[in-house]
Amino acid sequence: MSESRSSADSAQNPSDSSATKALMSGRPEPECIRLDVRAGMTPSDKPPVRIYLGTQPAQYRAERAFIWSIEKVRDPSRVYEIYVMRELAGFDRSRWTTGFTNYRFAIPEFAGRNGRAIWNDVDQIYLADPAGLFDLDMDGHGFLAIAPGGQVDTAVMLLDCERMAEVWSLDEARHGGKKALIKKAMAVPGLHGLLDVE
Repeated sequence: MSESRSSADSAQNPSDSSATKALMSGRPEPECIRLDVRAGMTPSDKPPVRIYLGTQPAQYRAERAFIWSIEKVRDPSRVYEIYVMRELAGFDRSRWTTGFTNYRFAIPEFAGRNGRAIWNDVDQIYLADPAGLFDLDMDGHGFLAIAPGGQVDTAVMLLDCERMAEVWSLDEARHGGKKALIKKAMAVPGLHGLLDVE
């Protein structure tokens, strides 16, 4: 009896089953594309530049352009790790504006809760070495982002993953709302620092 009632409920609410499918499907963690030290170069003693790229299947060409732009301007003596955040399992993407909206808030967890990481939306390219952003003095802030008109824009961020793991949990990234998660971070005094776009 309960089984037939459950099936009827699912038939009446097809969005429930599609949301569940969106929540469960995908890869368990981001794919890492590693740009190693170029042949003949003395390896840098600086840490790898970690970049998390928010994307979705329809943006395959934009992904290629993004990665190519880094290859063209990067420090050839340094390692760059580009983590492609696309269709990750466990995230309810049914309410997102894009196919990658909340992945940015999961970076601290995927990065092991330590070190730094850059977040980029897929519709961007680099015209200068991203190491310049990665190595910025964060002046004690947990994340740097631009704030045009006083509104924080998280399309590009530099994160201190240890600090931000205390604010954004993986569960919140999977089930929470973007505005609420930004508001939560902004409520912590001194956590946000302005990113200079010049």
